[in-house]
Amino acid sequence: MNLHETLEEIRQRIGNNAATSYTKEGCQISMANIPSERVVLDVDLAFPTSSAQTNQCDFILFYIDTTLSRLVGVPMELKSGDVKASLVVKQLRDGARIVDNFTPRNMEIELIPVLVHDGIHKAQSERLRVSRIRFRSKRFPINTTTCGYQGNLAKALTKSTKR
Repeated sequence: MNLHETLEEIRQRIGNNAATSYTKEGCQISMANIPSERVVLDVDLAFPTSSAQTNQCDFILFYIDTTLSRLVGVPMELKSGDVKASLVVKQLRDGARIVDNFTPRNMEIELIPVLVHDGIHKAQSERLRVSRIRFRSKRFPINTTTCGYQGNLAKALTKSTKR
């Protein structure tokens, strides 16, 4: 199965749970400069929970990186207010699990966990900087960006994964 067929299969599985707005709790992400061949899962819509405090991330972006000829999965957590690194790590780990469940096991996939926030305490930022999300026997750093400006997600996706 090629990348385009895989992305279309993911789109079919997501169905009515595709995100149409990219805002949660007053924090917004911009899809400027993100490949147009993409699909975004609204995790809260797809997997509703009754508790206010969950270990789910907010969105998962799937797109094809034509430069690397690879599918990319981007679990995203949006936070306004206090950021607790331990909770964000749990939420992005759950997002990685969802990416794993939505994609073929035999396909190489790049994972880019992203936190979008409106400010973060230095100690929490340091914890996130050293945290990694395990996905298919690899460990991926958490990239961060701030809420509400044009191109914020594209900026987060271009950060080095060699941190």
